[in-house]
Amino acid sequence: MNRQRFTVALIGLASFGWSALAHAKDEFPGQIQRNLSLTYEPPCSVCHSKGNVGSATPITPFALSLRSRGLSGDNNSVSTSLTKLKADNVDSDGDGVTDIDELTAGTDPNSSANSSINGDQEAGYGCGGKAPTGHSGPGVAGVLALGWFLLRRRRGQL
Repeated sequence: MNRQRFTVALIGLASFGWSALAHAKDEFPGQIQRNLSLTYEPPCSVCHSKGNVGSATPITPFALSLRSRGLSGDNNSVSTSLTKLKADNVDSDGDGVTDIDELTAGTDPNSSANSSINGDQEAGYGCGGKAPTGHSGPGVAGVLALGWFLLRRRRGQL
């Protein structure tokens, strides 16, 4: 029984650690800018919803396209995933213009309205504050693992 509890606890801790890996990195917008030779640095909102850069927020269509092509917490993954995105001619918002062409033009690859993102200000927190960066909470995987553990414990299975 103790071995089973240890295994469940280890899986839970691994889930917490794993889910925190996909967090915003200050380097990513600059890497996108350099990789695509942009004249501006893309705002974090191109990948993260509502300016929140926590581990569960890179869920914009553009971010999901990058993630499906290998984007991870590794800095080298930005260049690789952008290269694959370009080769696949991905159009995340379905407006007929590829994501790479939209970024080059300074428009949002997540919006078919082709709104400008060149010079966009990030969403502020409080009085002109900056969106938090770095590791965030446990994320969805961690919360699910904790819920599963508590449910099994309550039923007396652990």
